[in-house]
Amino acid sequence: MSDRYFPHSVRIVFFLVLPLMGACSFAGQIASNSLEGATSYYSDDHFTLVATIPAKFGFTSKAKYSPKDGKKCDIYSPGLGGKVTRQQQKSNTTEAKQVEQTVSTDIPLEYNIADCSMELTSVSYELSGRYGPGSLDRDMELAGGLSVADKASITIESASSVIEQRGICTWYFQISTSKIKKGEIEKILSCEAAGPEWEVTEDRFKRRKPGGVLARSVLADRTVHVEFRLSSAEKPYYQNYWFKALNGWKPCTGRWNSDREELCTTPPLLRKFKQNGRECTVYPNCVETGAVNE
Repeated sequence: MSDRYFPHSVRIVFFLVLPLMGACSFAGQIASNSLEGATSYYSDDHFTLVATIPAKFGFTSKAKYSPKDGKKCDIYSPGLGGKVTRQQQKSNTTEAKQVEQTVSTDIPLEYNIADCSMELTSVSYELSGRYGPGSLDRDMELAGGLSVADKASITIESASSVIEQRGICTWYFQISTSKIKKGEIEKILSCEAAGPEWEVTEDRFKRRKPGGVLARSVLADRTVHVEFRLSSAEKPYYQNYWFKALNGWKPCTGRWNSDREELCTTPPLLRKFKQNGRECTVYPNCVETGAVNE
């Protein structure tokens, strides 16, 4: 920019105004956010979620809210350079303890911000646990949840104030192919819905996660109690990839000689694996001696 057409005094004023303009814009954004924060609130109408979780497991519920029908809930997104529909999530986390826990949280049925009214549409359950001493010896499971609809096929007795849900969680083991744990045992947590007598169908294709679809009208002032129990029996992640021996499970190998267990042949061809830094032949006892694994 030439001094001939832009005198020094004018340039000083110009460059002083620029940061002030940015400051005004930033201040305006703060004011807008503060205004929305002051006008945002959850409804008093709610239901109570009670969760019973096993020892050494943590639990998180995530309540999600979406705009009501006919409500305009668009907001400008600087990152996307356009308008997006508002969404809201309310999370509550319980850290793992050495003992079983029963915790509760009130989940509002509505959320309001500025001129946008939103309603509860779902609540997800997340269960996390550790299976070993290593930093990577852990897993998190999307362990079911609730879908909230205007109408639902599930009906609740008017006299019943508590909706019961049950889940049985199992550790499934496999041989890891990841670079950091290659050849070692790793486990995957899976939780399945259980019946009144804590029964779970043997057919994997018919299993489902704890929870279901509930009508919004039946939730107000009610309690949903979800109880998770940990199965004492661990199982192979892949069916028919491990051979059941008298004192545990032995991984099979086959015609491909891959990095992980393979479909068992007849007779079974067995392979070794690593567990807590040891070379092993049978899970969970590592070696052939030890108690029988039923």
